Amino acid sequence: MNEIRVILFGVGRVGSDVARLLNARPGYRVVGAYTRNPRFDGKDLYGTQITTNRQNVLQIPADVVVIATTSFLHDVVEDIRAAVRAGLNVIFTAEEGLFPWIVDEGLAHEIDSLGREHKVSILGAGANPGFIFDALVLTAAGATWNVDSIHGRRVVDCSHFSATILRRLGFGYSREEFEAGAAAGRIYGHIGFPQSISLVAASIGVKLERIEKSLEPFIAEKPYRMDNLNIKPGETVGFLQKAVGYVDGKPWYVADFIGHADPASAGFEQKDSIDIEGYQPIHLVVSPGFNPHLTSAAILANSLQRIKNAKPGLVTIADLPPAFPSVTTRELLDQKR
Repeated sequence: MNEIRVILFGVGRVGSDVARLLNARPGYRVVGAYTRNPRFDGKDLYGTQITTNRQNVLQIPADVVVIATTSFLHDVVEDIRAAVRAGLNVIFTAEEGLFPWIVDEGLAHEIDSLGREHKVSILGAGANPGFIFDALVLTAAGATWNVDSIHGRRVVDCSHFSATILRRLGFGYSREEFEAGAAAGRIYGHIGFPQSISLVAASIGVKLERIEKSLEPFIAEKPYRMDNLNIKPGETVGFLQKAVGYVDGKPWYVADFIGHADPASAGFEQKDSIDIEGYQPIHLVVSPGFNPHLTSAAILANSLQRIKNAKPGLVTIADLPPAFPSVTTRELLDQKR
């Protein structure tokens, strides 16, 4: 394998973890890093100088741009366009990008056409969506004769998340504030359920009728101290989120997400489970569950070769072979920056 040269857009938790992982792998090199945050301009990221000049960083010879910045397709599309026009393959973490046709069909077709024009590939991927509730579900379904229904359930310890993400997820509010924020779209829990459900259904050949979503808070009965946010009694300390995809008037794919500051104290076991009902049922449990940040970085880094080899245009994880790691130097991984 020839060396794969990578440019990072976004140097937060996920972007930094991708850089750390690639730094420990022969055959990969981060050659550029771009951020919109002026606080990081000029700083070092595993031997690469971070810049706030997108145009300059895209002039560096590279193979793939990894965009780990935001959750929404419309907020990241300009970065995608710029990278594609520079002749670079793109992997981006925006949850809406896993199956963007249900967000903005016209924009998805535009991105696809642009990739084909410049002979590069564009992929939306990450931990969830991008692996747990879609790629892993489809892989497990490969061992079944048919799929009558699917139930995915995820219990996540959110105590290490940033304050910005916690507030977006719905932590630290009164019940009234939570409900008002959810109604106004300021609090939205996990993003990406419709994308995962739609991608799985499309891959199997099932026609969805609709997807229904709900978001309910957990109210703290005692104080909780998190890494970046403290919760008082009476404030929201987590949430139960549900999305249900219906087929023939019945629930076909039910996805549950429980996020909490301390799941064990609330009686929840931290794990991920997938139940596929059919002629040969499949029941998978991953305990203590996939780490959101480390899994996201792994999927991105482990997808570089497959996106480089992919057909031009906008592709999904269902179009590609499974992601898998390459040889990694553990001593370099353990180095702290």
